[in-house]
Amino acid sequence: MHDGVFRRDGGKFIPSDQSRGPWNPDFLHGGPVVGLMAHALQQAADRPDLRLARLTVDLLRPVPKQPLTVATETVRPGKRLQLLEGRLLADGNEVTRASALFLEHGSPSVPEHGRFPATGLTPPEENNPLSLAEAADWGTRYSPEGFHTTAQAVVLSGTQGKGHGKVWMRLPLPLIAGEPTDPLVTAATLCDFGNGVGQLHLGANQGSINADVTLYLHRAPRGEWLGLEASGRMQDNGMGLVETTLFDGDGPVGRVLQATIAMG
Repeated sequence: MHDGVFRRDGGKFIPSDQSRGPWNPDFLHGGPVVGLMAHALQQAADRPDLRLARLTVDLLRPVPKQPLTVATETVRPGKRLQLLEGRLLADGNEVTRASALFLEHGSPSVPEHGRFPATGLTPPEENNPLSLAEAADWGTRYSPEGFHTTAQAVVLSGTQGKGHGKVWMRLPLPLIAGEPTDPLVTAATLCDFGNGVGQLHLGANQGSINADVTLYLHRAPRGEWLGLEASGRMQDNGMGLVETTLFDGDGPVGRVLQATIAMG
């Protein structure tokens, strides 16, 4: 295993084999792409008192496994919020676009009826977790090496293509080799698995892929494990939606929405 999902080389990010997607080894999994955009946009934000509240990533086309660059700009500066945009480039071609909303981190008095619930998924006790592909028993359905065989998981239920699943996941290596991975970036990197955990199989060789990821975080996750409770549904026009709630050991931390289309 490499020292990171990506390796920094000057202004470029070099994908490792652990970044590969499940369908084609020449292209990246969506998770590392979303994580890289979160990392770059967080680095570009110039207000440490503002926290990432929303990240939207449009997966415009498959991201090739080759050196990548990220260009960022501040769209709306401010004291209480900032909006940044980013573009992921391969050979100068835009392959992914993202926007990130950062909000002021305050300490208001919130009444009990307005708080997020403290209950959630029971944290895992597994000392030797498997990769998500092994834990979900996906067999030979996907490529034998990639991000789906790198990220570790403990499956609580589902994940068998029936449109629902509950898992705990963790990232066993840094997103960028030699650099600490912020918990918010870890959540962004893992949240794309919502469509895998809540995957809806439509037939023997037909499922769905997501064209985007929108992550909302109302607080930073704590601990190395991130819980995902995902549900996928589809209309008979081939358009669907995956909704995922994210947890840590103290309860929910955010939600993920993914627009999906049928494929097969």
